[in-house]
Amino acid sequence: MTNSSSSPLHWMIPVGAAFMAGVATTILLQSAKKNDRENAGAVLEGNDLSLFYGNKEELCEVTKERKFLPKEVYGSLVRDSVVCCVDILLVRRGKGGKKEALLVERSTEPAKGLWWLPGGRLLKGETFFVAAVRKAKEETGLTQVKPIQVLGVWNTFFPYSHWDTETSKGTQTVNAMVLVELISDSKELRLDATSENSKWIGLDPKDNELEDKYVRQTL
Repeated sequence: MTNSSSSPLHWMIPVGAAFMAGVATTILLQSAKKNDRENAGAVLEGNDLSLFYGNKEELCEVTKERKFLPKEVYGSLVRDSVVCCVDILLVRRGKGGKKEALLVERSTEPAKGLWWLPGGRLLKGETFFVAAVRKAKEETGLTQVKPIQVLGVWNTFFPYSHWDTETSKGTQTVNAMVLVELISDSKELRLDATSENSKWIGLDPKDNELEDKYVRQTL
């Protein structure tokens, strides 16, 4: 009589179960890695990616000369160099508690006529978070905001700029995208001259397939 402990079926069952468990674990890990890759550009909340090699207060001083460059200097910078910018994904709680992001329709080049993120040039002495708060105030009039997270960085190339000449056109910008939360919406939205209209959209990229690719990537 064959000993039941030596039956092939007896040892194949636990081995098969272990194999299936291993397959399931592998699938779960691959799925997690995929999700990690999809959000790999985002930085930990609260980290504005600033490193200071010296006195922070002195290094972060933003002088009047740094805010307002002469037109000929800034025009040359836009046409012949790369401009570092900060764009903000400004998020609020809409009706029913659903999160919404603000888009503005640009009135000037680059990206004239596109629904875009509020933002602009990073001033020397600013951190990404400080610039994000400033741009929220300047371009939307909203001051009760809180910078949360650097979502990523994009290198964008445009065929036209506001500072084009007959011989030199276009610009290139490196944009740090910062998630900013609207703490209070008691203040009315007030757009500056760089935008014509505004709208709030949901945060699911699947619901915003008609929006600009830059906006979809940020969402």
